[in-house]
Amino acid sequence: MVDIPPEIPPVDYIARWRAIVERRRIQMEAAYAAAGLTNVDYWGRRAKQYRAALHARTDEDPFFLRVRSAVSPRTTVLDVGAGTGRHTLALAPLVARVTAVDPSAAMLGLLREDLAASGLANVDAVQQEWLDAEVPPADIVICSHVLYPIADVVPFIAKLQAHARQRVFVYLRIDPLSTEMGLWREFYGMPLQTQPTAYDLLGVMWQMDIAPDVEVVHHPFTFHYHDIDEAQVQLRNALCLREDDEAAAARLRGLLEERLVRRPDGRLGPPIESARSAIISWAGSASA
Repeated sequence: MVDIPPEIPPVDYIARWRAIVERRRIQMEAAYAAAGLTNVDYWGRRAKQYRAALHARTDEDPFFLRVRSAVSPRTTVLDVGAGTGRHTLALAPLVARVTAVDPSAAMLGLLREDLAASGLANVDAVQQEWLDAEVPPADIVICSHVLYPIADVVPFIAKLQAHARQRVFVYLRIDPLSTEMGLWREFYGMPLQTQPTAYDLLGVMWQMDIAPDVEVVHHPFTFHYHDIDEAQVQLRNALCLREDDEAAAARLRGLLEERLVRRPDGRLGPPIESARSAIISWAGSASA
């Protein structure tokens, strides 16, 4: 008689995704409450940092380069979770029309400023949560670094697919975001809970019976600061520290002086040159 090992129980990847997101949400909301902040305050304060960190180097972004290869002047694009419009602004001159959807008034406010300055007239900015947004389908749907806090990820993904006539492109990190640099533990006595990664999404998609194409890419790490003062302001917000807590501000400054390094361009940043993300794409199901 052959001694067969016990059967391996199946993994519920959807439940696992939700558990990862919920652990992070509970931790962040406790920190928001202690600092007298809300999620809206948090992202409103970070909007300008995102625009400064990301927009200038879009032409080096592997995700933009991949999507650019799939569009033409006749293509329509739906940018879900557009934020300050990094990809919307880069793609708009190359395509027929872009619809940018994002729930943050601060993020879309910066996008609208840049649209007015650039003279681009083929972009619609829609301030709504994706699952509530009523927008027409597009040839290409993109969703870059958006899914991390989405606990109910299945309908979110299903709606992406249902709105794409040709293809969906999703971008997610593989490596954890290194801006945190172990600072959360210094102030809260525990590590910051991880976010889901591209690997977690692949498990969810397998459970949804979606078989995507996956390309792992290396990209330069671009979250840098002009000086220690800017880093202190930005990371104080990221850590949900109270603005009137002078002792915490002084402690944070000391930690940043220890942990940030000077980049070749003179800016300060974490001691990391590049990171890995995954471009995950699959066929849409919207009618042509």
